[in-house]
Amino acid sequence: MTDAPSQDEIVRLARQAGLDLPPAYLDELVEAYGHVRAMVARLPAGRPHGDEPAHIFVPQKFLPAKE
Repeated sequence: MTDAPSQDEIVRLARQAGLDLPPAYLDELVEAYGHVRAMVARLPAGRPHGDEPAHIFVPQKFLPAKE
């Protein structure tokens, strides 16, 4: 990920998103953003879309066996 945004940048992004929060909530938002960045950094990346289970699901395998 790129460098973490500053507190002022996070507040500006929140306001651009239409969030008009009191200062106490803005402090909580800035703290929470750090946790969100950490979670996003743990997500695996660089895999092809074909690896997505929805693309390899074959429903016919779950049909009753024909006799």
